Amino acid sequence: MHTTKIKEGDEREEMELNQIWRACRKIQGAIFRYNFDICADLKQHDPDCTGYVSESIFTSVLGKYRKMVGLSEFELRDVSDYFQIRDGRVAYRQFCKVVCNENLHKSADKELASGLEWNDPYHLNLIPQPEDRRKLCLILFKIAKETHLPLMPYFQDYELISQNVGVVTVSHFSRVLHFMKIPLSESDFLLLLKRYMKDGYLVNYVAFLKHIDNIIDYLRQHNLLDNSGDLIHNFPGRLVDLELSQLPPINGCQIVQPIFPDACNHPKKNRGECDIVFCIQNYIYKNRVRTCEFLEKFDSLQVGSITKNQFERGLSNMGVGKYLSRRELDLLANRYLDPMDTNRVRWRNFVDEIDTVFTIKNLDKMPQCVVESPLVHIKELPRPGTLDWQAAPVDVRELCEEAMAKIRLRIRNRRLYLHPFFRNYDKLHSGHVNCHQANQIFRINGILLSNPELDAVLHRYGNELGFYYTKFLDDVDPVEYAMPSMIGKQDLQECPPFPRDNGATEQATEEVITRILTSAKRQAITKGVSVIDFLADYDRHREGQILESDFKRALDNAMVILSDEDATILCNVFRSPSRSACVLYRDFCKALDEIFMQFDTNMGDNVVTAVPLLHLPNLDCVDCFLNFDERTLCSQALMKLARRPDEISNLSQVFKDFDRQHCGSVTQNQFLRAITLREMHNMLSSREFEAIVKCFGVKRGLCLEVNYREFLNILDVLFSTGQMKRNY
Repeated sequence: MHTTKIKEGDEREEMELNQIWRACRKIQGAIFRYNFDICADLKQHDPDCTGYVSESIFTSVLGKYRKMVGLSEFELRDVSDYFQIRDGRVAYRQFCKVVCNENLHKSADKELASGLEWNDPYHLNLIPQPEDRRKLCLILFKIAKETHLPLMPYFQDYELISQNVGVVTVSHFSRVLHFMKIPLSESDFLLLLKRYMKDGYLVNYVAFLKHIDNIIDYLRQHNLLDNSGDLIHNFPGRLVDLELSQLPPINGCQIVQPIFPDACNHPKKNRGECDIVFCIQNYIYKNRVRTCEFLEKFDSLQVGSITKNQFERGLSNMGVGKYLSRRELDLLANRYLDPMDTNRVRWRNFVDEIDTVFTIKNLDKMPQCVVESPLVHIKELPRPGTLDWQAAPVDVRELCEEAMAKIRLRIRNRRLYLHPFFRNYDKLHSGHVNCHQANQIFRINGILLSNPELDAVLHRYGNELGFYYTKFLDDVDPVEYAMPSMIGKQDLQECPPFPRDNGATEQATEEVITRILTSAKRQAITKGVSVIDFLADYDRHREGQILESDFKRALDNAMVILSDEDATILCNVFRSPSRSACVLYRDFCKALDEIFMQFDTNMGDNVVTAVPLLHLPNLDCVDCFLNFDERTLCSQALMKLARRPDEISNLSQVFKDFDRQHCGSVTQNQFLRAITLREMHNMLSSREFEAIVKCFGVKRGLCLEVNYREFLNILDVLFSTGQMKRNY
């Protein structure tokens, strides 16, 4: 960059040249993109061609394009101060040489679409420390090994929106790596940014992806990768294992790294067959995996055995293969080896043993078998990352017991209830909280522990998910004072026989028959059912008699509930003389019809007159029961309202508007609003209104509604028969 000569002691020595260069690059990009001539605008204010203009003119010309370029006020002031000379003028000619007269090295036939052609697409920052460079190489190798999909489309999707060329923001760069499940620690991520950062706030992802592709191509050209993308076993040399932890957060909150190792990636070296099966059962139970669906597709002929390679592929598909080493896979294959063919595995035996964590095979043949799911050894299986407490050092165990005794004493003396404190932090209800959150809860409740005691407690109840507070509270605070203890299942005891059960069978006397018929009549009138319709369905040939079993079944369908002894007595009373197994159901229905009508034969033997006994259905509701005074009051109120029946007041239309479900009833409030709309509420007192509501009340769920259809029918009958109270 051509700049004016700066003398010693000048204040501009403290200016950062990177900021000036970045501002000039912005102006270059805007000139190339929008094709405006800023130099011509400055020359108009210098007619003598001296190459200098005043600071105000230079600032005004740049301010004209400030929004187009994207310059801030600080960058504009820094540029003008940098090209300013001693007398206060600005050397605009040198400024124009920097931003306008550089050789673009572009061919004439190439379309110019952006102003970033000056920038290097593979821009990199220098890392002087050899340790950081070696660590960066290990990080890039691990990312190349973990990457199974191309990363370029994920960055290009962002580029379509932001209109950048080859760069993304830091947050999007972190978000893409996190989405592709490439975990990095904060120090490793900062080292990547230190290498690929551009313009102070962007990341050159093109150079990053180019390095990743170069590493993958190098390994493939030298045949250092197998078909699955992993390093071959006879890799020449040795790579230092670099564990990648989680990415730094995008929103700025601090993520506390777990202090416990991942037991799934570091399994025990000497696990036996039982430990392997228990591990698989635990995984299957937690993830609710159907083991059979991953293995039966390899057995197309349904012979019950598959090859060892297919067996390993099935385990990998269900997600178990990554937790098993080569030695453990061989042990598992030998456990279920086919005795007829040693190269095949009996996968059905494997599925039956693994699925015992859910249920037992052929359970339908063992109806009294009690299934325990999950099994005890699966329920008590230590979680991944849990320290083997039996093999822990003696001093750590003693410190933990002392700390637990202090916590129990504090809880008992202060009557503390720690469960809500832990649940507030456990938003996912996983039974785990962060270790720092557990320490914070201890301090809030005044449980002061030393650092060794706290570490001992965290090692005992810690795993890969954090602090297992559910088990901790079960051991230290069973909360017997706050929660009632669970009572075990008691043995069933036979109820003592009732006195009436000890007596002999009731004889079919006239008093007993009358009682049974009265009970059947009461149920029929209460529920308003036609019993003959239910009984006639079983009389297909219309013979007037049905089987005894069909008679009892029809009474149950008609909701006429009788005991077995009472139903048998009725069958004996109305038994058919021609068929001992049949019942004359029409005679029974004739006896029940006497509750609705009375047969008058005074006109002669051949003439029968039926006189109805009930004019209104009695719903036998406790809330609708009327005594003598209330019936009298209701009768007088109805006689008043009969002066304005439906044909005069058209009251039915108002009720129908309220009855949206067309069920024939409205609420008490709607009933009062309807008669008020027709100005009939003036005829009634409050006691008369309550009496009418009780008379025509119907139970609808938990509310008492009014049957307006029966109410309107009574008003029409009273009006037609002239039973109206005219003087009131």
